[in-house]
Amino acid sequence: MKETWWLWLLFVVFGIAGSFLSPVFLVTFPICIFTFFWFAYIRFDDEGNFKGS
Repeated sequence: MKETWWLWLLFVVFGIAGSFLSPVFLVTFPICIFTFFWFAYIRFDDEGNFKGS
């Protein structure tokens, strides 16, 4: 989160802006939340190292 805060902010801004055009863009919020937790807790350890095999 420390290094990618700007990317998450960009996703939120585009999701809000897109939702004014079409409600389909509201689906970006659950996708962003899932993606954040996937990378934060499943793909990387506490030190930020990749947990690959």
